[in-house]
Amino acid sequence: MRRSARRPPSPAAPTRRNVVLRRSGRLTATTTTWRHMSTIALRDGWSVPAIGYGLSQIPPAEAAAATRTAIEIGYRHLDSASFYANEAEVGHGIRDANIARGELSVASKVWTDVIGLGGAAVERSVRTSVELLGVGYLDCCYVHWPCAGHVEAYRALERLVDDGVVRSIGLSNYRVEDVEALGETRVAPVANQIEINPWMHRKDAIQFFRDRGIALVAYKPLLRGAGPEKDPRVGELAELAGVTPAQLLLRWGLDKGFAVIPKSTHPGRMRQNLDAASLSPLSADATAYLDSLTPSESAVAETFEAHFAKRAVVDPSGPTLAVYGPPPSSSATA
Repeated sequence: MRRSARRPPSPAAPTRRNVVLRRSGRLTATTTTWRHMSTIALRDGWSVPAIGYGLSQIPPAEAAAATRTAIEIGYRHLDSASFYANEAEVGHGIRDANIARGELSVASKVWTDVIGLGGAAVERSVRTSVELLGVGYLDCCYVHWPCAGHVEAYRALERLVDDGVVRSIGLSNYRVEDVEALGETRVAPVANQIEINPWMHRKDAIQFFRDRGIALVAYKPLLRGAGPEKDPRVGELAELAGVTPAQLLLRWGLDKGFAVIPKSTHPGRMRQNLDAASLSPLSADATAYLDSLTPSESAVAETFEAHFAKRAVVDPSGPTLAVYGPPPSSSATA
C-alpha cells in the first residue's frame, strides 16, 4: 500500500511511496512511482495494488517458492496471516526475491486465539509476524475476525501504528454491527477484507462500508476455483471475451472498485490472474449476468452468518499460540 501523490498520477505511472520513519515512530514516505499497476485508494492517503497474492492454504514447504515466484511475476501486494502458519517461509521467499522493501505492500492478520488474550498479546503477535516475514513493518494489519475482544485488539493495533510497526489498520470479516461496535477510533480503518464474488455480493453491507470510507478487499474472488463449475455460463462468457474464467471473475471485482486476492501456486495461472488488471472492463451483458448470480440480500446474508458463527469466536484450539502467543509464564493483559 502506498500513499498517493498530491497531483494525480498519469495512467501509466500510478503513485507509490518508499517508506521511511518519522521521529515519532509513525510511517511516512517519499514519492517515487509504481509503474503500470492498478491501485485502490485508501482513506489515509495511501493506496494498495488492486490485485494481491493470497497466501492462505499454501503449505509451508511450498510457501517460500510460491512467494518468490509471485514477486518475480510482478505481484507487489502480499496478503498473509498468522493463521496461515507459513509466515516464516513467506519471509524466506521475500528475501530470496531480492526486492526492495518499499516495492512491496505486505499485510498480515491477528487470529482469534490471540485476540481473546488481550491487547498485549495482540501486540506481541503482530511483532512476531513482522519478525517472521522479515519486513520491518506491516503496510496493513487486519483484525482477522471480530470475535470477543476485537475492540481491544483494534486499540492495540493503534498503538502499533504509533510505534511504526503497522502503517494502516484493516478489518476482516466485519459486519455492519461489528464496525458500529468499534465506535470512535483514533486511527480509522482503511479496509474490510471479506468474501466477495458474483455469488457472495452483499451490496447493502458493502455500501455501508464505503459510505464510511472503508475500502473493500475481496477474498475468494474466484470461489476457490469453483466458479465455472458452479455456472457453465461463466466459462462461455469468458470465451466470448477472450479471457480465462478466472480473469472474468477478477475483472468483475476490479470493475466494481474492489481489491482482489486470488491464490494459486501455478505460475501460469498466477500470471493470468495478475494480467486481469490490464484487461478492458467487462461488457454490460457480462456484468449484468454476473451481477445476477448473487441470491437475494437476505439469502446471501444468511449464508455469511452461518460461516460467521463458526469463525467469529475465540478459537479454543489455539492454532497460533505456540508461535504468536505470549510466553506461558507471562500475563497477556492490555
